Amino acid sequence: MGMLIDGEWRADVDRFLQDGVFIREASMLPSATAADLAARLSERPAPILVASLSCPWSHRVTLVKAVKGLHQIPVAIAGEPRTEGYRLTESGGAILGGDGLRHVHQLYRATDSTYSGRATVPLLWEARSQSILCNESATIARALDLASPSWRLAPGAQTDALDALSARLYNGLSNAVYRAGFATAQNAYDDAVTEVFATLDWLEDHLTTRRCLLGQQVSEADLFVFATLARFDSVYGPLFRCTRRRLVDYPALWAYARDVYSWPGVADTVDFQANLRGYFLNDTDNNPHRIVPKLPNIDWDAPHDRAALGPLTIWRNGAQAAFDEATQHADAC
Repeated sequence: MGMLIDGEWRADVDRFLQDGVFIREASMLPSATAADLAARLSERPAPILVASLSCPWSHRVTLVKAVKGLHQIPVAIAGEPRTEGYRLTESGGAILGGDGLRHVHQLYRATDSTYSGRATVPLLWEARSQSILCNESATIARALDLASPSWRLAPGAQTDALDALSARLYNGLSNAVYRAGFATAQNAYDDAVTEVFATLDWLEDHLTTRRCLLGQQVSEADLFVFATLARFDSVYGPLFRCTRRRLVDYPALWAYARDVYSWPGVADTVDFQANLRGYFLNDTDNNPHRIVPKLPNIDWDAPHDRAALGPLTIWRNGAQAAFDEATQHADAC
């Protein structure tokens, strides 16, 4: 894995563990607010989104970008294999405009020559200042939402409720799968995997009578949790030992995941093979021989029959509107 220490790449420093418990490091970079970032996104040239196809935190942001129709925001891809952390693809380096750009950690060092911490994605890179504007997925997602104002995935009146919901799903599922997968003590694994399946059980019950997490309204929370669900049976089950049940064993939750997958733009953001390679080739503690398994034989395009729970809606100009209106009026920021 590795990280930057005082601006120098160190391959011998790995994930942070305490008593066998994986602890995710908080970002050490200062960040603009979502509102300030949204204003920057309207500038030309626009900041560049740097993202990985396999990373679920990157996927959160590319999902928002796709569903909101923000096709004009450039994207530089950081792909595998991870030599010195995330490596930029040749096209990704070209988009960023640097002949010598090969790794994401170079963007961190350009922003702060003494930076210590992990070089993570997603991030927003401003070419003019040669600096990272933000490397926090939820903030970038909100900025994209604000930059496309005709309808909202996170309406102002609902941000507190969405923040609370996202915190619950992050702690109990999206980050808990990593705490299970990276645990080096039995009790740490047991605690994490118990949280994972308690949260999946709650989602199954919650979504049995609701089309979306907020009833019928499409929100950022649906996209955030989908990024985890899309990786569950192929990655988090076999590699992170979250094996008590599969996503496909939850009738309502599995149908909900297929429902989200069918929304305009969503399927185009999903690369199941990149997910397999990104995890199984790079997590050499759990997979020392770097063997990439075959994808589970499940059909994401199967009918989900969720329309019986009501039509999808969006929040537009202070009122509910049909979701299909959103796909017909993509914004330019």
